[in-house]
Amino acid sequence: MRFIFAIFAFIIATALIGVGVAQRTVFLPPSTVASSVTLDGDEAYALIDSSALTAHTGKQTIVLTGSDTVFAAYGRTADVEAWLDGSEYASIGYDADSGELTSTTVPANPDAADNVASGSANPANSDLWLEQFTADDAMYRTLALPAGYSMIVASDGTQPAPTQIRLSWPIPNATPWVGPLIVAGVAFLLAGLVLLVLGLLHMRRSQRPRRKPPALPKGKRFSSSRTNAIESGVKRGRRSIAPAIAVPVVLVSLLALSGCSADYWPQAAAPATDAATAPATPDASSDGAAATPDPDAPVAVDDADNAPTPAVTETQLEGIVANISSVTAEADAASNKDQLAGRFTGPALELRSATYAIRAGYPEYPAPQAIPAGPLQVVLPQATDSWPKSVFTIVQGDDTSVPPVALMLVQETPRSNYKVYYEITLEPDTSLPPVAAASVGTTRLPLDTKLLTMTPDQLKTAYADILSVGDASQYIDQIDATGDTLRTQVGVDYKNAKKAGIGSSATIDFAQVAGTGQSIALATSDSGALVAVDLRESETAKPVESGATVSAEGAVKALSGITETAKGVEATYGYQLLFYIPPFGDPGKAELLGFSQGLVQAKELP
Repeated sequence: MRFIFAIFAFIIATALIGVGVAQRTVFLPPSTVASSVTLDGDEAYALIDSSALTAHTGKQTIVLTGSDTVFAAYGRTADVEAWLDGSEYASIGYDADSGELTSTTVPANPDAADNVASGSANPANSDLWLEQFTADDAMYRTLALPAGYSMIVASDGTQPAPTQIRLSWPIPNATPWVGPLIVAGVAFLLAGLVLLVLGLLHMRRSQRPRRKPPALPKGKRFSSSRTNAIESGVKRGRRSIAPAIAVPVVLVSLLALSGCSADYWPQAAAPATDAATAPATPDASSDGAAATPDPDAPVAVDDADNAPTPAVTETQLEGIVANISSVTAEADAASNKDQLAGRFTGPALELRSATYAIRAGYPEYPAPQAIPAGPLQVVLPQATDSWPKSVFTIVQGDDTSVPPVALMLVQETPRSNYKVYYEITLEPDTSLPPVAAASVGTTRLPLDTKLLTMTPDQLKTAYADILSVGDASQYIDQIDATGDTLRTQVGVDYKNAKKAGIGSSATIDFAQVAGTGQSIALATSDSGALVAVDLRESETAKPVESGATVSAEGAVKALSGITETAKGVEATYGYQLLFYIPPFGDPGKAELLGFSQGLVQAKELP
C-alpha cells in the first residue's frame, strides 16, 4: 500500500511542478504592449503627444529609426507645442480602438512666423527641453513621463524626422502561483520518497526468517557477532537510500526557489499607480538601459489646474546658467561681443560690450565680473504660459570672497533662448526678502502697480533724483541709504568734487538720460517686489574759453577715440540696479540690493 501512495505522490508532484514551470514558460503572457506608426517622411518634426505616451501605465520605451541623425527631447506639452508653432509637424496620437499610434499633419501657422525666425530650426539645445538625446541611425530610450509632458522628434530641423516611431509599455505578467505550486510539488515529492523508503523497509522486514534456525554442529558454528556485523552493515546501507535521494532534491528545490522573484508569489494589494502621477525619470544611461529615478525630475501636470506653470524648473535653470557661464567666459577671454549675442541682451549686453571696447585701448579698466556656473542660491521663475518670460536667480561661485551675481533672464519667444537682461553684483551683506519656491513661481507686476509702497516707475525716478541732488531730493526718505555704496561712488558729493576739480577753462555737467532697458518687477512672498531697473547719467565736459580744449582720458578716451577736442566730450554711464520695494502699508523703505555700473557711451559733442 505504501508503494501505491508513493506512486500517487510522485504523480501529483510531477503535475504540480510541471504546471508551475509551464506558467513561466509556455503559458507565460507577454511582458509588453507596443504600438507603432510610420510617417510619410515629409515633416521635419514630430510631436509625440502626452496622450500617446501615457496610453498605458508604466515606463515608455521609445524606438526611433528612419533617419541618419535622430534627435528627441521632452518638455511640458505647452512648451513643445509653442516651440513648434509656425512650423509644419506630425502630431503622434493613440487610437484606443486599434491600439496603434496615429499621425496627423499640423500645418504651419502663418501668424507664428516671428517665432520661427527668432531661433534656429534645429531644436537641439533649446532652453525649453527638460532632457534631450541624440543618436545616429536609431534611438532606444526608456522614460517615465507623466501626463502633461510630450516629446519632440527631429533630425536636424531641415531634414525629415525619423519615419519609424514605436512605443512600448510593460504589462503585468506575474504568475503568483508558481511558487506555491513548486513548493507543494516538492512536498509531495518528499512524501513520495518517504513512503517509498518505508515500503522498502517493510518489505525487507517481512522477508526475514520467523523461526529460530537449528543449532549447528559445534565445530562448524559461525561467530554470531560476525554474522550480526555483516547483517547490520547491510541494513545501514539500505537505510541510507532515503537521505541520499532527499537531500539533493531539497537542495535543488531550494536553489530553484531562491531565484524566484516576487512575481512567483501571491502579493498583498498595492496602491494603484498611474503614469499620470509617476515622476518623470530620464534615462541617463546608454541606449537601451532602463531609466534611473531623478530626484529633480519634473512633477506631473494637473490638467484640471489652470494656474500658470513656472517658466523653468530648477534643473532647467541650472543648465541654462551653466551654458551662460561658459559662453561668457569664452567671450571675456576673446573680448568678443559677438559671442555674447546668443546669451546677452539689453543693458547687460551693452555694458559688457562697452567694457570690451574700453579694455582694448585701456587695459587698466576693470574687467567685467565673471558669471559662475553655480550653485544657484535663489531661483524665482515667472509663472506664466505666455511669452516673454522672466526668471530671476542669484549665483554664488566657489570663491565666497567674490560677491554673488543676480541675473534677470528674459526669453522673448519659445524658440529664442533665455538671455541675461540684467547682471547685477549684490551689495555686501545683502539680505533678500522671502520668495516663492521654484516649483510655484511668481508673477511679474505692472510698473504702475499700487500694491507696493511706491511703484517701480516712481522708484526709478526717485533714485535718479537722489543721485543728482542727494539730501535735497524730495524722495530722500523713501529709499534706505544704509549699505548703499553707489551713492558714495557716483552721488552728489562725487559730482560736486568733480566739478570743483575741472578748473575755470571748462565746465562739467551731469544730467539724467533715459535708459534703454525695461524695468522688471517680480512679486515676493511678502507681497513686496524685486525690481530691476536701468538708469543712465551723462557727464558733459566742454571748454568755456575761446581756443581752449578738453582732453579725454582713460576709459572715455579709449571708447570715444578722442584725445583732445575744442567741442567737448559727452560720456554716458549705465547703472543696472536691483531694489526691493515693500508691500503697500509696510513702514519699511525701498532698499538697494545691488548694482553694476560702467561707461557705456562716449562721443565728441557736435
